[in-house]
Amino acid sequence: MRPAALITGSAKRVGRAIALHFAERGFDIALHYNHSKDDAEQTASDIRALGVGCKLFPADLASHAALAPLVSLVHTAFPNLSVLINSASTFDAGRFMESDIALYQKEFAINTQAPIFLTQAFAKIVKQGAVVNMLDTMITNNKHSCFFYLLSKKTLAEFTKMAAVECAPNIRVNGVCPGYILPGGEWNDEYKKRLEPTLPLQKTASLYDVAEAVYSLATNSAITGQFLFIDGGEHLL
Repeated sequence: MRPAALITGSAKRVGRAIALHFAERGFDIALHYNHSKDDAEQTASDIRALGVGCKLFPADLASHAALAPLVSLVHTAFPNLSVLINSASTFDAGRFMESDIALYQKEFAINTQAPIFLTQAFAKIVKQGAVVNMLDTMITNNKHSCFFYLLSKKTLAEFTKMAAVECAPNIRVNGVCPGYILPGGEWNDEYKKRLEPTLPLQKTASLYDVAEAVYSLATNSAITGQFLFIDGGEHLL
């Protein structure tokens, strides 16, 4: 029986790339989405074309009540579930003095609370496997135009290290920290052109680079509590 991976937010963008990467390597995919049903169905079709199984699991990760049932449903559908990738994320601009509690709650619900309690449910139900949390290269910084987004990812990074200890030896927990990958908001193609010459490697990462890093951490049985920065060296600056 093939191993299976639950990948949150895997209908499009980075989550989709990770799902396809795992499918190409023989994993059945539990494809989670919230609002992106059409994208999810297209991604599922592309995954099945690779000769593996794929089932869709809609859920609002902002609702704490949805988290443990999601893992349980996936495990019932895929008894060989062995990987959880917390890829779903929300990313909203707002500096500290400009932001309110609604923005704080939104960022933390998806970026921190959901990965924490999905990991807890996964560890209880699956017993043996790996968790990879999607972080951000900016966790090394203390200034960002998306204050509560960055704070939520910093918190998730600390959770990743603590969970790696708490869940050992049966569950490994690691993190991937991408830099610029896809355009969005003020981080557009012009931003990429300005950024790349300043990086140690003078290039940003590709979707493949990120997905391969996730796969490596998910499948290497000797690694836990580690972060891979996939950013052309941006975190060093």
